[in-house]
This record gives sequence, structure tokens and C-alpha cells, in this order.
Amino acid sequence: MSTITGSDRLAKYLGAILHGKQEVRNLQDFKKFIAAILDQSNPCILVEKLISSQSGLKALQTGLRFNLTPAFLNQYTAKFIQFLNNRDVKALCSGAFLEQLLILVVEPRTLWNAFLDAFYTRTLEHDSILAFCWMVSELLVLPTSSGVNINDDARKMVEDGYISSSLSIELRNLGHKIKHLLEMRLSSMNATTSGSSAGGRHDNDFSDFRLTAILPTADEMGCTEAPFYRQAEEITQLSGDQRIAAHLDNQFRLLREDMLSGLRDDFQIAQGTKKGRRTASRLEGLSLATISCTSSTKQRIQPCTVGVFCDRGLEKVQSLPKPDRKVFLKNNHSFVKHQAFGCLVRNSQIVAFATIERDLDSLEADRPVVMLRISDEEALKRCLLYLKLYNDVNFLVVNTPIFAYEPILKCLQDRIEMPLVEELFLYEHGQPVRQSSLTPFSVVEKLKLKYGTDLQGILQTKSPVTLENSQLDSLVAGLSQRVSLIQGPPEPLGTGKSFIGALLAKALHDHTTDKILVMCYTNHALDQFLEDLLDIGIDASSIVRLGSKSTQRTEPLSLFRQHSSYKRNQISWNTINSLESDAQIQASELQSHTDMYQNQMADAVSILDYLEFEDPKYFEALTIPDDDDDMTLVTRSGKAAKRGYLFNRWIEGKSPGIYSSFIPSHCQDVWALGKEPRNDKLQSWRNDLLAEQAASLGSRMSLLDKCQKRLSALWGEKTRVILKSKRIIGCTTTAAAMYSDELRHVSPGIMLLEEAGEVLESHVLTAMCSETKHLVLIGDHKQLRPKINSYSLSAEKGDGYDLNVSLFERLINAGYPHTTLLKQHRMCPEISGLVRSLTYPGLEDDDSTKDRPQPRGLRDRLIFFHHKHPEAGFAEVADRRDEGAKMSRKNVFEAEIVLKIVKYLGQQGYGTDKIVVLTPYLGQLSLLRDTLRSQNDPVLNDLDTYDLLRAGLLSQASANHSKRQLKLSTIDNYQGEESEIVIASLTRSNKNGDIGFMAAPERLNVLLSRARNVLILVGNSETFVDSRKGGKAWKPLIDQLKSNGHLYDGLPVRCQKHPQITAILRTNEDFNTKCPDGGCSEPW
Repeated sequence: MSTITGSDRLAKYLGAILHGKQEVRNLQDFKKFIAAILDQSNPCILVEKLISSQSGLKALQTGLRFNLTPAFLNQYTAKFIQFLNNRDVKALCSGAFLEQLLILVVEPRTLWNAFLDAFYTRTLEHDSILAFCWMVSELLVLPTSSGVNINDDARKMVEDGYISSSLSIELRNLGHKIKHLLEMRLSSMNATTSGSSAGGRHDNDFSDFRLTAILPTADEMGCTEAPFYRQAEEITQLSGDQRIAAHLDNQFRLLREDMLSGLRDDFQIAQGTKKGRRTASRLEGLSLATISCTSSTKQRIQPCTVGVFCDRGLEKVQSLPKPDRKVFLKNNHSFVKHQAFGCLVRNSQIVAFATIERDLDSLEADRPVVMLRISDEEALKRCLLYLKLYNDVNFLVVNTPIFAYEPILKCLQDRIEMPLVEELFLYEHGQPVRQSSLTPFSVVEKLKLKYGTDLQGILQTKSPVTLENSQLDSLVAGLSQRVSLIQGPPEPLGTGKSFIGALLAKALHDHTTDKILVMCYTNHALDQFLEDLLDIGIDASSIVRLGSKSTQRTEPLSLFRQHSSYKRNQISWNTINSLESDAQIQASELQSHTDMYQNQMADAVSILDYLEFEDPKYFEALTIPDDDDDMTLVTRSGKAAKRGYLFNRWIEGKSPGIYSSFIPSHCQDVWALGKEPRNDKLQSWRNDLLAEQAASLGSRMSLLDKCQKRLSALWGEKTRVILKSKRIIGCTTTAAAMYSDELRHVSPGIMLLEEAGEVLESHVLTAMCSETKHLVLIGDHKQLRPKINSYSLSAEKGDGYDLNVSLFERLINAGYPHTTLLKQHRMCPEISGLVRSLTYPGLEDDDSTKDRPQPRGLRDRLIFFHHKHPEAGFAEVADRRDEGAKMSRKNVFEAEIVLKIVKYLGQQGYGTDKIVVLTPYLGQLSLLRDTLRSQNDPVLNDLDTYDLLRAGLLSQASANHSKRQLKLSTIDNYQGEESEIVIASLTRSNKNGDIGFMAAPERLNVLLSRARNVLILVGNSETFVDSRKGGKAWKPLIDQLKSNGHLYDGLPVRCQKHPQITAILRTNEDFNTKCPDGGCSEPW
């Protein structure tokens, strides 16, 4: 016969509480409840059960406050808090469960205050102090959205000195952590060496950047005062945690300002107050149709959206017969485009920013409804009010890529703890580099002895691997240092920098147990790198790729293609069911309140209810007094006087009539008001009442969104399980921010970043988690910096803000040691000689670049085609990187001559897949596209397609059109790519030496290093040599080209059939007369 133990009884009691079969009514019940919780062997299971039980949460919140004495805190409350101090509990639902329980302990503050009193009176036992301090440290890392702020209390605890002077190392370490977290939170607000500071400029300007709404307010958009941000040099003058906190603060403010600069431009273009070719989509005459928290295709709770009717803007779909509407919507994705970003405006006033949630069923209705998602609660309330009050609210699509900024900015706000701070923030020139503890010492030592020999045995690669000295130095540094920087010249894909990166990933995969986060800036580079990992011998089952885009080889690595044996347990289902039940109740209440708001008439009774609390004087003046004798008060006609009788008389401009004697003396002035002031008051009350109702609706929507977010995290548990089962996670920097919660859950200890010189520092910082202990940055800071919108924030502007200086470049500039790859495998020696002279003095040519066949039909493989045909302005668009330029540039002669050159090369047998046409300017890119497609159909890469679509120079239909492979690109968007033949239209040709942003040596470096075998530059060499700003880079280049015989006043050609016949082709006509059909006039 089995014996029933105390644990069995406690478990039974716990189950009864959690299932609502028994209540915690008194202190004795709660002691049993806590004892039952502490008796559980698995804290994770217990926490999941608690979260899924409303009765359990209620019992916990109430019971914890039954007794606030130090004795009870020590014996029960602190032990429960210590029970939560478990790494696996913190990982549940990406930390959401622990956050909910900690908030339950802290709010309302009665229990928190009792803990503080016991701490200061020294009546907490040692273990209780440990538990309390752990809770403080966890509360300090909660996001601002949690609503918990204990900064002042934590600061006073640190200043008290008890923790720092404790004999307990564990408690002292907790004290150090609390102090560090506080300084990270507060230093960003106080650390400034200049006279200006953050806060007070408008309603969204705060000293603490974590309080700033990511999307701007109307007041902020209208503010003319310059925002606050620091120069990079000012931050380096700070020390310790102040420097780290100020750096994060500045990264947020600068990146957000870069987003806003683009948003301001796009908004002005959409309003028509600024020139721009792109026509903004407009929906006019909006009115409130519905509020929804589900979509027509998904039954799960979705983020709340506001549905609006439109008087104008949807005629294209409304004019169609109903059966044709869905077909039209499915075939025209850009019509009311999903996730399109825009703003609701009234006149010129911004009401709210929103994104479109495209719902086909809503759009194809007889009266179409557009669903808008508004993330900011205050903006949401204002939107609901305006849609009710006014009939002239419009929605303008502005197309600013908020999606590229928002996740990064949100991660910066949530980031309190940073890893590798000694290297990333506090490094001083000359300090020794800290060594990594991950890679076995023996492996590194073996590699150091293998210069010039095969490494296959050590690295277990599929094929032999022999590295030259600079490559092996880079490999050793990447394995042995906590932070390593590997810089290298432009390389063919799969060799050089990327090859070393793949070897590093293989070695770290094989010789450590940590997860590896592999990141690149672009999807193209990510796919190439993942293919390198497969080629080098890493099994595909170890790798997962985040994001929707992929190549044929990397598509099986996609997250959504991974198979998992994960099955949700019953506790998890209970939690989901409980949350969904709550969500359904909230959704039902939201719907009923929406209906009430829609039908809100602001009658006398509603207004009097409002006045009773908001304006007691008017309430007293306009309300029939209660009769103490239970007598019925009547009107002059003898009918019972209703509650709104006096109010209605007042609105009609009448006197109190027979109730004049009842009006208190201090309210007589209310009845003395004339008709017009009374109407003004009435309208004001109606608006206030509607605003109150709108605020209530907005708050309900926000609460439902929080519930939906927790549900979404629970439904995403399978994703976290898959990521946890993989050793290598590959993603772009943007995807890393979008999956930040999931990545924080799996905590990759190693991060390897390709294209590090092209990535904004904020993207790198937000991708790291607090457990990151090994970082490898691979890039080239001598090519183009990361792209930003605002030239005024760039290093090139020279004002010291340096937003587009990558982490890679910043560390090198600070003197952090880096290795440099010296051998290049891409360019033939004639071309590599240019970049060697201008940028990479130690660059060596691999043997594979030498003795390549001479180009067919050309007398030279390096050609500068000089001409003097003038450029022209291209007013339809401006190039954002071109300082102060109000328009782009074009050169008709160059566009036409490039067409002739492309045709001529085709006649020599070069397929269009071997050729790329580059130009610095969007205007010239558009002209080239229009010119070249008369005989070829040029292909734009994704970045250039986006730029032209945004500028209104390319239709969506044209962008989607299937084309023959002739590649066109701007120089900036071709960084990281290569081609056998590069033809560059330099565009600029003027007598002033004005070359705009082509003065940047980094852009010239990228241009010169794209070609493998043939580089043809078409431009006015005199313009570039005469440039005041760019002459330092261009004059040596032109001099070198001239001295080596590569400067021509046309295209130097040679007949392939008759090599002795040559010509210089200077004009379009020369191509027709001197080399018809690509040859010469001699018979074939």
C-alpha cells in the first residue's frame, strides 16, 4: 500500500489552486500555497503552470501582500523570488513569463516598499538580500515598455554602501552588476561634455532615449530646433560605463535622425511641397469603419488594426464587378500595398503614422475597407478621435523604409548589457589584445607551425588547404582573439576574405560547442557565404538560414524548411488556451466598445456624467437637485423633470425657469452665458467626451496587443527549438534585429560578420547578446562606408557625428590590431596596379591573375575613353550621398556610346552575362536603362531597382519584367560584386571640375576593383583632374593611366580577323563606319 507523502498533499493543494477549485483566503492558505510552489522540483514547469492559471496568478499577487513583515519576507517571499532565479525560467517565452511574474511582485508597490524598508533596517537575512538584489538586477534590464522604473530606488541601494562592503563575494558581484546596469541606464542622460542636452524640445524628446517613441509625433515633425546628438570625439572623452551608455544613446539618436531625414523628404514629396517624380498614393476622406484584431484568413488574434472607409482613392477596385475585384487585387500587389508605410493627415497636420495591413476580403467589399496598423498608443488615440470628429482626414503613402530602421532602434532601446566592452568601447591604443577562451590552445599552436603547408588534417576540410602567410595570420587571429578584425582587398567570391571566414566558421564549429551567428549585410553575400560553408565541409543539418530570400542551394537551409520533432506539452497548451481565452474576452469587449464609440451621440446624460467628475461647477448648475423627501420634481407643464431638463434648457439658450431658485449662487454665472459661449462649451464637452472614449478604446487595443504579443511568443516556441538545435545560424543584419528575441533565447557565443565595413555599427551591436564572447569582423574599410540618408551625419561631412563609420573602421581608427590579407585573386595586373597605387600599397597578385588571354576586339584591357561632351542635370531625382546636390546628373553622349560599346563587345562574342555597366548617378542609370533596352533588356540589381522605384523612374511592372542578362548598377550598389568586363559611365563633364560625390576615394576604389579582365572608363578626364575636392585621388590615377598608355580619346579597337587593322572609335558613327558588324572593312 502506497503512502501519501507531504509532497503529494502539497501537489494536490497546488493543483486545486491552479485549477480554480480552491481559493487562497487567508495567510495560512498562502503559506501552504508558497510551500507547494517551493516543493516543485522543476521551476520551469511550475512557472508555465502559474502563467496559464488566472486563479494561480491572482492567489500569488494577493497572498504576497497578506503579510509584509521582515519575518514573512525572509521565510516565504524571498524564497519564492529565489525560486524564480533560474536560467531556464528566464528563457521561457523569451523572458516574457519571468517579466510577468516580477511585475506581479513589484506592482502595486506595497510589497516592494516593504522589501526596501527591511533592506535599510537590516532585517533581511543574507539569502533574502541575495534574492532581492537579483530581482533588482532583473528589473533593471526590463524594456521600458514594461512600465517598471526602479532607477531611483536602485541608486539609493547602491549609495547605501551595504552591498559593496558585504563580506559575501556573491552579494558584492550582484552589487557591481546593479551599479553597472544603473550607469548604463542613467549615464546616457547625464554624460555630455557640451553645453546642450537631450529633452524638452517637443513631446517626444527625452533625456532617456529609451522613452522616445520610434516613430515621430506631429509636434516633433514640426519642431525646427536641432535634435540632440553627440560628436564621436566627445564620447571618447568619457570613461567606463559612461562611455558605453553614451555610445548606445548616440547610436540610437543618430540612426533615428537618419530615418527621420528620409521620412521628412518623403512626406514633403507626398504632400507636394517638395519636388519629386514619384506620385504618392492617397486615400482621401477617411472615416472609421471598424476595429479588428483578427484577419479574414487567420483565426488567431492579430495585432489590432483600424479599418477605414475612403471617399476617394479606391476607384480602381470599386469600379470593377465584384467577381473581378479579387482577381485585380491578387494581380496588382502594389495597389494598397501590404506593409506600405504612410501617415494620416488633416490639412497639413500629421495625425498618426501607420502601415497598411492588406486584407483582400475587406478591400473587395462593396464599400472597401483599408486596414491600418498604428503602433504608438497616443497616435492611435488621436487617430480614433480624428476619424470620428472630421471628414477630411487623408492617408498618404510615403514609402520610407521604416522596416529597415524600426527593429534596430527597438533593439537599441532594449539593450542594457553589452558584451566584449573592453574591446568594443574601452580599448586604448597599445593595450594587449585579450585572448579567447573558446578555441583549444593546441589547435591554434598547431596552425602557427603550418605556414605554407597543407592544413587539411587540422581543419578536416574536404580538400587540401594551403594558406599564404597573411591568410594564416588572419586565421590564427580569428581563432585566438576575443575580437578580431580581418581586412582584405576586393576578392572573387569564395576566395580571400570570404574563404578565411569559411575556414574560421569550420574551425569554430568543429572545436567549440558554442553556437555561431553568421551575418552579412545583403542576402546575396549571405547565400554565397553559406554555400562556402557547405563546400568546406560543414553539414547542412548544422545550419539554419533566417529570412525569406535564398538561392537554390541555400533554400533547404531556410528556417521554414527545417523539420522538428517538437511537440507542445499540455502545460504549454494550457498557457496558450488561457491567453487565448483572455484575448477573446478582451476582443469581445473591444468590439462592444467600438460599437458604442461608433454610435456615440454625446447626449445630455452622457455629458452630465462627464461633467460630474471633470467640471463639478457646471454639473451642479445644470443638474436638477435631488429631493430629500422623495418628491418628484416636475416641469412647468406638470410632467416629471428628467435628468437632462436643465441641461437642455441651457443649451437652448433659456433660463432655469421654475428652477431658478435652486441654482447655487456660485453657479449663477453659468446661466449668465450667452448663446454662442454655450455652444462653444457644448462642442468642447462633446470633443472631450469623444477623446475620453477614444483613449479608452486605444488603451483596450494596446492591452490586447500585449496579450497577442505573448501569444505570438508562445506560438514561436518551435522556432526557438529549431534554432537551439543548430550550431550555425545565418542571417542578414536586418533579420538579426527582427529575430532578436529568438537569438537572445539561443544565445550564440560566437558572431562572425562578413562585409563588416558596409554595416552600420548599430546593426552589429544589436545582433550581439550578453553572452557573446567571440567576435570576428571581416571587411574592408577602404571601400564604401555603410549607406545612410543624411549626409549631414556622415564622416564625409566632417561635423564629427560619423554615423556611417562602421564598427570595423572605428576600431581600426582607434588602433585596435588587425590583420590584412595581401594577395588578390580577382584583377589582372594592369587593373590591380591602379588600386595598388591608390589604396593598397602592399597588394600582391596571385598567379591566377597573370597571363590571361588578351580581350577580343580591343587593343587594351584598361581603357579610359576621354571625351568633352557636357553633362546635364536630371531634376527628377537627387542622389542622397551627393552633398548639397538638388538633382542627379546624366550624360546623353555617354549613354549612347556605352550602347555602342556593349553592342561591339557582343559582336566579339562576349555574352551579356560577362558585362556590367556601372555609373555613379541614378539619373544616368535611368538614362542608360532607357537607352540600352532599345537593343538589350538591362537587369538592375535589387538595390538599384528599389532606388529607381522609390524615385518614380521605374514602374513595378517593369521591375518585375523578365529580362535578358545585361547588368546595370550604380557603383555603390555593386560593391561586393565582380564581372569579367566593367564599362563605367562616369557622367560628369564640366569646366568647373565639379565631380560631386565621385571625389570620395572609397567610391573610386570600388569602381576600379570590380573588373576581372577588362575595365573601360568613359568620361571627361579633365573634369576629374581639375576637381578641387577629388583631385588628390583622380589626378594620380589619370597620370598613371596616361603614363602607361591607357588614356585614349575613344575606344581603341582591333579587328579580330585582321589584327593589323586598328582604330580609335570616338563617335557613334565611327562604330558604324570603321567596324561594321564588329570587324573592319576588309573582306572576311
